Amino acid sequence: MVAQLLRLRADLLAGEVRGSAGRSVLVVVGGLAGLVAAVLVAMAVVALRDADPVVARSVIVPVGTLVTVGFALVPLMVGGADQFDPRRFAVFGVSRRDLAVGLGIAGLVGVPVVAVAVVAVAQSVAWMRDAGTGVLGVVAAVLVVATAALLVRVGCAIGAWLFGSHRPTRDAAWLVTLVVVVLAIPMVSLLLRVDWIDPRSTELDRIADVAGWTPWGAAWAVPAEAAAGNTGEAVVKLLIAVAVVAGLGLAWWVLVGHLLVTVDDRASVRSYRTLGWFDRFGATPVGAVAARALTYWGRDPRYRTSYLILLLVPVVVVPLGVAGMPWHWTALIPLPLMAVIAGFLPHNDVAYDNTAVWLHVASGAPGWSDRLGRLTPVIVVGVPAIVAGAGLSAWLYGDAAAFPVLIGVCVGALFAGLGISSVVSVALPYPTVRPGDRAFQQPQAAGVVSTVSQSTTIIGILVFSVPTVWLAVHALTGDGSSSAVLTLGVGAAVGVVVLGLGVLFGGRLFDRHGPDLLAAAQRN
Repeated sequence: MVAQLLRLRADLLAGEVRGSAGRSVLVVVGGLAGLVAAVLVAMAVVALRDADPVVARSVIVPVGTLVTVGFALVPLMVGGADQFDPRRFAVFGVSRRDLAVGLGIAGLVGVPVVAVAVVAVAQSVAWMRDAGTGVLGVVAAVLVVATAALLVRVGCAIGAWLFGSHRPTRDAAWLVTLVVVVLAIPMVSLLLRVDWIDPRSTELDRIADVAGWTPWGAAWAVPAEAAAGNTGEAVVKLLIAVAVVAGLGLAWWVLVGHLLVTVDDRASVRSYRTLGWFDRFGATPVGAVAARALTYWGRDPRYRTSYLILLLVPVVVVPLGVAGMPWHWTALIPLPLMAVIAGFLPHNDVAYDNTAVWLHVASGAPGWSDRLGRLTPVIVVGVPAIVAGAGLSAWLYGDAAAFPVLIGVCVGALFAGLGISSVVSVALPYPTVRPGDRAFQQPQAAGVVSTVSQSTTIIGILVFSVPTVWLAVHALTGDGSSSAVLTLGVGAAVGVVVLGLGVLFGGRLFDRHGPDLLAAAQRN
């Protein structure tokens, strides 16, 4: 069985080259680029053979850990296209043991695993300074390759199972990809610091210390610790590396057994005993719209993606801190940004309804009730989140005066954004993701209206936030006691006024242009 799967793997790789001319060129160039990169890294690692063990460790362990992390993340994203998905072999009557072993060994054949094997062999050569470290280098190379190969198999199996056929989890895969990209931005800014590039820097040494205790870096750190004279740590990290391989092997065994007997796309049936939010808000126009909006924000993947992106905002403080901004000042930045984004989110809410907006138009309910009801989810969640976030930010900042200042700035920005969005979503609706489509699948023909709508909302929020921000800066840099309370009052007052005017004016536009909104919401 193993031989058959190996031949199948070779045929699949050859089939990639025998496709169209453009595809063949991309496959060949991509494979060669990966192997060349691996060889270059291997040459740099081998050159560390005569370097001080601490210097070699500060380079090899972080690089190896980063490579292994890539093997853990990338297969999750591409798992839906895995040609060696165990479910593809369920109809052939292959036993669980034969399939798990055969697919595991066949997975060793491929450019990624071969590339990491080249680097792993190079690190074993770099540690051949005596018999002990030489043996540990070879053992570490075997563990590294085994870990990478099993991570590919387990990651692809999980990716194919979770993200391959189910729409909500496919959207989750896109969100995970976005999270990885966003987190990679500050990491790149950190790694580009000059003193981090120096292998003798204390920063790289600390990174090697931490990485060596992780499941991704333990195998790389085993010979490094032995060469540095840390025999006890080398033994413990060897046990961790072996445990990681054993755990991944067990996970692969369990996944194969589960996927061989699992039927895809089984319909899930839910039973509801109440009307949910509609029971809680009562039979009023505002209550009905609010209940519908809360239901959308809780169940619709398009809305879930929008507010989950807010959780990524605090990441922006890392590049700012690296650039030299005092860390206590960075604690004040995420919450106002999150308030601005939250106020911006409903700026095209009508278009999200698509044809369902006819319910609001045909009901005869006043337009202000539609405008206010749609804002309920953001207000209900946003205001308590601002209070909690202001307390945490003030604590990190180290001054209690920052608490009312942040509440004033954030409430003003949030309410102003919601008021402006109440008008813009009626005056400038533009095509957006349709119900049932992926959350990141934007229409191609949004036109200039989308640019005007978005820029108008953002600029409006910033303009109405100027007085509060000016008072906030004065409060935090001057006499904070009285100015902090004034900031809170001005921010709340400006926000409430803009919100009220936006709801009233947006409601009048909704009453006048209801049929036009119905036509606009159905455009692709």
